[in-house]
Amino acid sequence: MKIAIIFSFIILVLVNFYLFHVYFKEKKISDTFERLAVMFGANMSVLFVDSLILFFSALIEEGSFLMIILSTL
Repeated sequence: MKIAIIFSFIILVLVNFYLFHVYFKEKKISDTFERLAVMFGANMSVLFVDSLILFFSALIEEGSFLMIILSTL
């Protein structure tokens, strides 16, 4: 689970880095509301993917934990 949390944090940081340093400089968005809309949309998409990663890693961790318990019986 810790690996999934670290992985999701790295994805969030990399997307924001890409957003600020590449997308905003190439497109040269000067309107504040449009910039906030792009940032909000990108971060909501990344948080959705992060939640999927954390959900499936929790399922995998729980499944492996159950397999360990059942194998010792």
